[in-house]
Amino acid sequence: MAGPLARPTDRQVAWSAAAVCVVAVLAAVPPQAAAGLLTACSAGVAVLMLRARPSGPRIRVLALAGGILVTALAGAASGLAALLAPGVLVDGVPLPAEIPLVALFFAAGMYLPAVLRPHQKRGLRAGLDTLALAACLIFPPWLLLFGAEQTERRGATVTALIFGGGAAAAVAVTGVYAVRHRAALQWCTPGASLSLVALTALVIAMDFHDEPNAKIAGLAAGAAINAAALLMWHGSVRIAPDARPLPPAGSEPSAGFPLLALPMITAALVTVHRLLTGGRMDTVSIVLGLTAITAVAGREWLSAIALRRHADHLTVQGNRLRNLVFGSADVAMILDADLAVRWQSPAAARQFGLSDQDVLGKAASALVHPVQADAVHAYLAGRIAGRDTEASLTVRLRDGFGRWRETEWTTDGADPAEPGRTLVVHVRDVSNQRDLERALRQATHLDPQTSLANREGLCRAGELAPDAGAMIVIELGGLTAIADVRGAEQAQVVVLEAARRLRTGLAGADVPARLGETRFAVLTHCGAVRAHLLASQLVTALTAPYEAAGTVSHLSAWAGLADLSPEAGVDEVIRRAVLALRAVRQGPPGAVEWYDEQLEERLLRRSTLEQDLPGAVARRELDLAYQPIVDLASGDPVGVAALPSWRHPTLGAVPAGELLALAEDLALLGPIGHWALHASCRLLAGWRRQREDLWLALTVRPRTLADPAFQAGLQAALDLYQIPPAALVVEIKEQDLSYVREEHELDLPAHLGRLRAQGLRTAVDSFGAGPTSLSRLRILPIDLLKIDRDVFGQAGAVLDVTVTLGRRLGMEVIAHGLETADDLDTVRGAGCRLGQGDLLGRPMPAERLEALLESHRDARHRDG
Repeated sequence: MAGPLARPTDRQVAWSAAAVCVVAVLAAVPPQAAAGLLTACSAGVAVLMLRARPSGPRIRVLALAGGILVTALAGAASGLAALLAPGVLVDGVPLPAEIPLVALFFAAGMYLPAVLRPHQKRGLRAGLDTLALAACLIFPPWLLLFGAEQTERRGATVTALIFGGGAAAAVAVTGVYAVRHRAALQWCTPGASLSLVALTALVIAMDFHDEPNAKIAGLAAGAAINAAALLMWHGSVRIAPDARPLPPAGSEPSAGFPLLALPMITAALVTVHRLLTGGRMDTVSIVLGLTAITAVAGREWLSAIALRRHADHLTVQGNRLRNLVFGSADVAMILDADLAVRWQSPAAARQFGLSDQDVLGKAASALVHPVQADAVHAYLAGRIAGRDTEASLTVRLRDGFGRWRETEWTTDGADPAEPGRTLVVHVRDVSNQRDLERALRQATHLDPQTSLANREGLCRAGELAPDAGAMIVIELGGLTAIADVRGAEQAQVVVLEAARRLRTGLAGADVPARLGETRFAVLTHCGAVRAHLLASQLVTALTAPYEAAGTVSHLSAWAGLADLSPEAGVDEVIRRAVLALRAVRQGPPGAVEWYDEQLEERLLRRSTLEQDLPGAVARRELDLAYQPIVDLASGDPVGVAALPSWRHPTLGAVPAGELLALAEDLALLGPIGHWALHASCRLLAGWRRQREDLWLALTVRPRTLADPAFQAGLQAALDLYQIPPAALVVEIKEQDLSYVREEHELDLPAHLGRLRAQGLRTAVDSFGAGPTSLSRLRILPIDLLKIDRDVFGQAGAVLDVTVTLGRRLGMEVIAHGLETADDLDTVRGAGCRLGQGDLLGRPMPAERLEALLESHRDARHRDG
């Protein structure tokens, strides 16, 4: 018994040694010779085919093996010629190219008889397929090789392209249209076509041996010939012939076979590449393209004609069959010219209990409900007269037991025995179907899990409700966590309990509904005050603990409300309530919010900015504005605050605070921060040549500080633009300090301390606009403190204490937001040395700031 350590057999050793020798020889010879010798390896497959006992016809194996042998011998001779006599020409053709060119004719002559089958119909459509495929195969290499007018048209390549492409197309189409032995030909036909195409490529590679890509093309052609030989071996030796009878004429599946898809796509791509690179198409390329298009159009036209004839034939036969077969469950009646029943099928007694005595001789309109008698008579009269009327008619028919049954009447023309004077009517019992439809309509308005109304049911209830009232949409949070921790069944129990609480908390006229997995809605007829109170009560009820299966679960909830109005449909009211819910979701759980137009404008603005900001960042549409920070004593700029901004095409200017908050939500802080840092540092390096002590302040978000890429980018920018670290100030807004306290993973003092350790300075911007206390400044490594303008309007003691404490903590205090002369006097009296605001200079482009710095430098020189 062979085990893991079994020794290889002598045959395995021999094959392995042969493979090693072949690889060694191919590696040792030039690429052109290697291509020919690689082609010669396919002779081994031909020998295997000749020695095998094929499952299919022996003549096919011999023909295919002969073609493979001819190809292999030509490859060996071509490789030897390339190795021993590379410069020998035969009638102007290199000998390594002449040999496979001659072999191409012999190989095609052997492959074609191998795939031809006597029991198949080849008409004009097959010829057009062959012509189109040949043109598509010749077109791309012709355009690539000879598209340029100055390119030499070598005879061997032209002959190989025309004959090889035509032969490969003929082989492919012949195999596709084969009726018998399709299983075998599905392997042999692609193999033979691939072999001819690869042999053509080998001729071209040998003919253009001086081109750089010729070596790769030759080796690829040799490998493809070996792969094609394996395909032909599998199809002719391993696949058994079909034993099924011949299909009827016209049923061949070749009409839908995507034979031309890949060649046409390739030709199109080559054409587009040619045109895009500025190339031109020669006359032969244009003729080939027009030939392919014309052949495909003609082929499709013939296919359409054949399909239409076949469809017409089937239509006639189908109509005759429907008119003659009356043993089905449907009742068939033949009416005369007066629309009286002349004959009815036996199904009438089975389905409706109607005997011939009850029906024959009576007008068809007398069998239906009196209310519908005139409509039925008009319908049948129109159909017998050939007028266009409704395809079917729903009729209440009295059965043999005196009950009214829902039926559907359709007509299929006249009785073939008496055309023009009769009408065939089919009557189908649809009572059960109508009952089922009513039940389904009712089911489609209910949520299957909670039995509350779904969105369709809520819209239906809203259409029937008066205009006064409100729509409440409630969002539950925490269901996903319950499902993850305690399983989906526990989450379903919680949902059912929430639906029960919602239902019991409403009055009888209110309609509860479920809009999604975690979203519920209530249509209430209460006024605004009572609706708001009801929403608060429902939120409170839904957030109460859920006890089930010995566990306690908790949910959070928010509610959005919108008024019902005559001009807005139910869907619009739901949308408005959802918008209010979206706004309130940004706040703490339990909040309730009404919809208003300003709310929608804010959300619409937010949504528009969210959609457009990634594209604006990618297209570098953001700008940087610079506001000077001035020494209040001398009036000279000592620093610059860089403010990223964005002018939206429709919404106008987007301020820096809104832009950075939006970028943080969209995970775009990294690209924006990298761009702003490098753009500012590049300008700062130039400005410091005019004023060496100038520094720049850049506002960042808390998460940016924790980003290792930002930390590395800071040092890289300083090194790249040769800026001392102290000239760069990293600002954190005072509002972000409270935000960071909620984000426990962000250690703000540590990140600020790391920046200071690198030599950079840190600052808190807009201090006094948020809830941060003065005592918190003691634990933050801050160098600069920008006091917000809100502090200016408070008692002077507050400003004095802030300035004094900042100085004691070693901070430089900057009065931020100076707008009036009174503001300037106030901060000067409090001891502020630096200031920033529109009074001293509005945010401006880099060019204007550079001019401002230049003017101050000139003024200092004049004073000096």
